[in-house]
Amino acid sequence: MAATVALSSAAAAQDSLRIRAPGPTIPEQIVEQTLAHRHIVRHEQYNTRLFRDSVFDTTVVVLNSDATVASTVHGDVVVINGDLFLQPGAKIDGRAIAIGGGVYDSQQATVGGEKLSYRDVHFDTARTASGVELVYRLPPPPEDTIPTFALPGLYGFRLPLYDRVDGLAVAWGPRITLGDTRLVVDPTLTYRSNLGAYDIAATVRAVIADGWSATAFGGRTTLTNDRWIQSDLANTISTLGVGSDYRNFWRSTRFEGKVAHKWLFSEGDLQLSAGGRTEDDWSVRGGGPWSLFNRNDTLNMKRPNPGVERGNLSSALFGARGSWQHEHVAFDAGADVEVVLDAPSDEHFTQTTIFARAAFPTFVTKLGTQSFVFHTHMVLTAGDTAPPQRFAYLGGSGTLPTFELLSRGGDRLVFLEGLYNFPIQTLHVPFLGTPIITVREMLGGTGVGSLGRFDSNIGARLTLGFLSGEVFINPDNGDHVFSFGLSLIR
Repeated sequence: MAATVALSSAAAAQDSLRIRAPGPTIPEQIVEQTLAHRHIVRHEQYNTRLFRDSVFDTTVVVLNSDATVASTVHGDVVVINGDLFLQPGAKIDGRAIAIGGGVYDSQQATVGGEKLSYRDVHFDTARTASGVELVYRLPPPPEDTIPTFALPGLYGFRLPLYDRVDGLAVAWGPRITLGDTRLVVDPTLTYRSNLGAYDIAATVRAVIADGWSATAFGGRTTLTNDRWIQSDLANTISTLGVGSDYRNFWRSTRFEGKVAHKWLFSEGDLQLSAGGRTEDDWSVRGGGPWSLFNRNDTLNMKRPNPGVERGNLSSALFGARGSWQHEHVAFDAGADVEVVLDAPSDEHFTQTTIFARAAFPTFVTKLGTQSFVFHTHMVLTAGDTAPPQRFAYLGGSGTLPTFELLSRGGDRLVFLEGLYNFPIQTLHVPFLGTPIITVREMLGGTGVGSLGRFDSNIGARLTLGFLSGEVFINPDNGDHVFSFGLSLIR
C-alpha cells in the first residue's frame, strides 16, 4: 500500500493528479469522474482556505487537508482526506463533497448540488514520474458486530427548533451503529413545549450494497407540507423574531420505509426509490408560543392550522432524484409520487410533488459574474380531491410576498421563481463581503380540484453578508411590500 506523501501548495497546483485502478465504490467513482474533467488542485498544510473574494471558474480539488470555503466556485468542491467547512457567503454551483471527512454546512452558504460525506474512506497518495497518484485504501475486514453507542449533537441533544405549534421542540437521543456503519439506529425523544407532548420516534438507515440503501421511520410527530418554502433554521428565526411561521401543521403517528438505488455518472447522479407509508392523522391548534413581534396577530403567530381529516392514510411511495453539472451549469430535480391505498373518507388519489433548480452564469462584467437561478415547486393531484393534510400553500415571503402568509392553498400548486444575480465585486464591506443585487420574479397558482388564477410578484433584493432588504410589487393591482432581515430567509 502506498504511503501518504506531503504536498506543498505549489506542488499540488502543478502536479497532475490521477487515481490508480478505480474500483466500484461510490467514492472511487466520484474521484475518477472529478479528475476526468477540468479541475484545479489546492493544498495548504492542515487547512486549505478558499477566501471570500476569490472566484474559481472550475471544480476545486483539495488534497490531504481540511478545506475552509468562503469563495465562489463554478463547479464542485471535492476534499480528499479532510473535512469541508462551508463559510457564510460561500457559493458553490455544483456539489460539496468530503471523502475521508464530513461536510459542515452554513445556513448562509449556497450549494447548488448535493452535500456528500464519506467519513470512513481514505486515499493514500504516492508521487510518480507523471505527478501524484491516488490509491484507494481498502477498509479492514469486518470484525464481530459490536454496537457503537454515541451521543450526537450536544450530548445527544439535537438542534432545537421553534414554531407557533410546537413552541420549542427539543430532541434527545443516542445513535447506535451496527455492522461496520452499515446500519444506523437513531431513536429520539422530543419535548414540544407548547403542546406539553413527549414524542418517541426512531429513524433507521442501512447500506444494503454499493449504491443500495434503505431507510425507515416510525413514531409520533408534528408534520408539515411547507418545509420547501423556508429551511428549519430560517423558519425558527422568523417565528421567534416577527411571528411569521411559514408552515401549516398537523399531528401524526407515522410509519414509513423506503429502498433506494443510486447511480453515478460522469457529470451527475440519479437515485430511484420505492416504499410505503401509513399514518394516523389529527388536527392541531396554532398559536400560544412567544414571539418578539406579532405575537397576538391572527395572521401570524395565532394563525389557525387548517383542519385535517382524522384517521388512517396508507400509501405506496415512489421517488426520483437527479443532478447534472457541466462546467458552470448545475441542475438538480426530483419527484415524489404518493399512490393512496386507504384514506379517512375513502378517497383514491395520486399526488405527485415535483421540484427543480437550475443555476448558470450569464455575463462577466467589470462588476463581477452575473448568474441566473430558476426554481420550481409543483403539487399535482389526480383522482379524488386530496384531504387537507395533503394541501400545499402559497403566500408570504418565499412564495408571493404581497399576499397574506399561506393564504392560498389546495391539492394542486404550481410555483415558478427566477432570480438574476448581480454581484458588485468591486465593492467589499468588512465582515460582510460583496453586495449582491438580485432581481426576482415569482409566479404561482393553487386550488382545490383545479388550479386557480396565477398571480405574479416582481421585486429586487440587496444582500450584504447575512443581511438583506427587498421590495416586491404585484403588477396586477399595485400592492407592494418592503422587508428587511436576514439573507437566509427567502
